[in-house]
Amino acid sequence: MGELEYIARNCRDDKRLLNIVEDIAKMTQEEKDEFANKMRSYFMNKNTEEDRSAYRFFKVVLENDNARKILEMLGDI
Repeated sequence: MGELEYIARNCRDDKRLLNIVEDIAKMTQEEKDEFANKMRSYFMNKNTEEDRSAYRFFKVVLENDNARKILEMLGDI
């Protein structure tokens, strides 16, 4: 299973994740870039497995148009 499918499946089970993906899908590219910079700074010194998973989630969702693609997988668009 690919990363986008994995995230989409988890969004079905966790509405908080779904809300994050929806919010990111609404962002302009400039807003995504600014959020990505803040996210990188926040996670720079984080070393737990949970932190690494959260960082990977945000990185994938912010890349390209992945947030929209995840929502399409969920049938929300």
